[in-house]
Amino acid sequence: MKKFLFTIFALLATVSLYAQTPALTASPQGQNMDFEQIKTLIKAEKRGVLKENMNLAEDENDLFWPVYDKYEYENSQLMNQQYALLKEYAENFETLDEKRTDELMKLAMKLNKKEIDLNAKYYKQMKKVVSTQTAARFVQIMGQLNTVIDLSMTQELPLINNL
Repeated sequence: MKKFLFTIFALLATVSLYAQTPALTASPQGQNMDFEQIKTLIKAEKRGVLKENMNLAEDENDLFWPVYDKYEYENSQLMNQQYALLKEYAENFETLDEKRTDELMKLAMKLNKKEIDLNAKYYKQMKKVVSTQTAARFVQIMGQLNTVIDLSMTQELPLINNL
């Protein structure tokens, strides 16, 4: 457990160094990485965390990773949508009117639901190739990793202004 927590904190530190919000884009001076570089870094870090903490049996290893790769592909598509939403908010939070604020909030809730649905979908798929406990561990780890990633991407975003 200590190793897992250390890995989570290391991931948070790594992502926080590169995901400097509210800019959410590469600066002209190149001080911040762009979103694609951040995604690549996160993907590699997540894979490392899983390798260290899934405790896969030898017979599960070959079955787990192809399902995980499909999950990661779908999750990255969802991350793209979340990033676009955060970027729009960061660029426009001072001038959002009631209508656009409502639209963005509804979209954020829809994306949160998609994330929950994605985890449920892949929990079912994982249970077909690995034990229920291993599938549950996968969902737990991904939930914790996604929380860290969400926090690092949103920690500096300002709250909606009262207009």
